[in-house]
This record gives sequence, structure tokens and C-alpha cells, in this order.
Amino acid sequence: MYSPETLPPKQRSDGMMVGLKQELRSVPREGERLTVLVLDQGRQALPFLKMLRRNGHEVWCACHSRLNEVWFSRYPTRKMIWPSYLREKEAFERTLLDFVRSHRVDVLLNVSDYSSEIVSRLKDELERHTRTAVPDYATFERATDKLRLMEYCMAREIACPVTFDLTAENLERICASFTFPVIVKPRHGVGAVGVVRVATPEALVAGHKALAARFGPLLVQEYIPVEGGMQYQAEAFLDEESRMKVCMVIQKPRFFPVRGGTSTANVTIDHAGIRETTRRLLEGLGWRGAADVDYILDPRNGSIRVLEINPRVTAGIKIGFAAGINFADLHLRLATGQPIPAINHYTTGVYCRNFFLEMLWFLFSDLKMKRTTSPSFFKWGGRLVTDQVFSWDDPLAGVGFFLNMTTKYLHASRWRDKLGKIKPLP
Repeated sequence: MYSPETLPPKQRSDGMMVGLKQELRSVPREGERLTVLVLDQGRQALPFLKMLRRNGHEVWCACHSRLNEVWFSRYPTRKMIWPSYLREKEAFERTLLDFVRSHRVDVLLNVSDYSSEIVSRLKDELERHTRTAVPDYATFERATDKLRLMEYCMAREIACPVTFDLTAENLERICASFTFPVIVKPRHGVGAVGVVRVATPEALVAGHKALAARFGPLLVQEYIPVEGGMQYQAEAFLDEESRMKVCMVIQKPRFFPVRGGTSTANVTIDHAGIRETTRRLLEGLGWRGAADVDYILDPRNGSIRVLEINPRVTAGIKIGFAAGINFADLHLRLATGQPIPAINHYTTGVYCRNFFLEMLWFLFSDLKMKRTTSPSFFKWGGRLVTDQVFSWDDPLAGVGFFLNMTTKYLHASRWRDKLGKIKPLP
């Protein structure tokens, strides 16, 4: 399943043989050198790789191609080509289970939506051979199903957009209850893919079946105006007892697509109200490990509303490391049963950007956006300014990221999904 040239050696330096069935070893001591298997090749993995290596750990990485930032990075100890969890999910899962059964992996690290879902679902089997930092699957499902999450929030008076299940049986009620336009989105989805603004009840009735055929089960949601509605996210980390130990709040001034999608720039801020809502939400759900909670400011009444929970760190998590929070250490501590300290202070004003996506924002934004965006698009230097990918101590990772993004954006379907250009509905 994995490329022969990237397989770990048959015998480790400590004498442990691989290739035989491995049982879970005793809990590692604090500060002990660990073997960590990272399952993702995206930019969010890069600061984890750097910090894990600097702390003396061995880092193995599973990639599904060689054109990505992790493969080009200097920090992995070993790199392996595995089946893609996007295109060959069953093969990826078999490879993962076979690997942890036959190699000593102290901690499994997942930092994407897809790998997090797989590790949570297979958690019981995986933890016979290694350690994870994910919640149980029932909790995972309740948080990542956007309809169930919104129903949970509405039942507990946690501010969120009014949301209904979009089914043929509900259509009449929805058309009578909502003021249009409305937002239609998949119950399970990543980023802005499948998110559609529907202008009229007639358009919703005519088009919902085609949307469901393309994106699966849908929900319909109250539209919150983008103009004047700043978006935020909370990067939280909870311990084994579902107690929130970390909550870093980020403001998201720019996106691609420009009206809402993947954030291209982030700034750390302090916001007590968002921290408290995040604590109430995640502790109530019984969450464990990392969670990224998205919020939007409703300009009509000034309330800040929950949009969704992403079951992992943000793609731009480098901002957290730059603000002084070692998320790699938090994951290892949770996985290995070590105490997790409460981190109540971090550096505010850290300005973290994604150069590639920022260029796309600049190309597609209008003149007013360019003039009014804050922090300024043209602020590229300074002690608190950093990039999500590019760094002088790991320069080739930036090359890998550029090749990866260029390859993705060569496909018309990528532009259609990112820009919301869905084919005309019958």
C-alpha cells in the first residue's frame, strides 16, 4: 500500500522490529522521544512538523502525492505515499490500519476534516495499537453535522442562524417562514463548497433537488448580510474531561471567494464573549482535542452567531504557533495522557496571511474592498506578520504548496466550486 522507497527500516535504532503486529506500549514518559505519524499533506501540518522535530520526535508523514508542501518540507523524518483519503478512502483506511498494526506508532496526528473523520470513526481499533487526540465518533457526528449542530444551538439559546432541514416535505413551511434570500448548504461539507445563496422561494422549489443530487442532504439557513458582518473563529483545545484549556480568537478580514469562503488573512484578537460561547458549546458537546468554531457578526443587531464547528485545527494554524501556543505539544499531551495546562494568554495582533490566496483575493476584489480592508493588504513586513506556508527555515515547503495549488486550480471544477458557479438548475 505504501511506496517501497519510503517504508521505515525493518529495525529501529532501539531494536524494535517492525512488520510484526504491534500492541499498544505503556504510556510514554513526559519528554520521551516519540514516533508520530502525520496523516495530512496540507499547510496546517507544517508548523506541527517543525515543532515536533525541534522537540526531538520522529515524524513520519503519509502523503498521496509528491506535489505538496509536506513532501517538500525538510522536517519529516520519513515520507510515504499512501492512497488518497479523498479518492480512495477504503484503501487509505486499510493502509492506515495495516500500518499501525505492524509498526510502532506512538501518536497518530490528524489535522484535516477528512483524516479527523476517519480517525474518530476507527478510533477503537486504532487505539489498540497507537494513541489519538480525537473525540468519540458520536460526539464527532453531532458536531460536524451542520443541521444537528444548529438544532443543538437553537435548543440552548446559543446564537446561530435560524436553520431547517431542507426536504420536499419542509418546502412549504420553509418558504412561508423565511425572508429571502436564504443560504442553502450541505449538512456535511468542507469550506464554501456547495454553499448557495437562493434569492426567491420559486428558485428554491425549482432547484433543491438538483442541489441535493450534487451535494447530498441539505439544510436551509437564514441569510446574514456579508456587508458589515465580520467573521471570526475560535481555536479551542479541550482535555480528556472536556474542559476547555485553550481558546484563541481570530478575526478574518479577507476571503477567497471574496464574499465568503476560505480566509486569506487572519489576525489574533481578544474577545471574551466568543471565548465564553466556545466554552459553553464545546464543553456541552463533550468535545475532546482541537476544534475550530466559526462565527459571524450579524450587522443587523450586533450579535455574534455560531456558524459551524470544524473538527480540527484551522488550515492557518501557524498563527497560533506564532502567537505563542504550541498546539503540537497539546496534541501529544492529550494523546499520551499528560496533564494539559490552561493557556489564558497569547499574543494579539499577529497577522498571518496565505500569499497564494491573498493574490486571488486581490484579483477578484473591487476597489472599495482594496481601500477599506484592515489590516492593509499591502502590509507585508513587521515583527507580527507571517505567512501560513512560506518561511526561511523551510523554503522548499513553499515551493511544494505553490505546485499543489497550481495543480488544483488548473481544473475548471475547482474554480466552479470556489466561486459558486453552479450549473443552471433544471
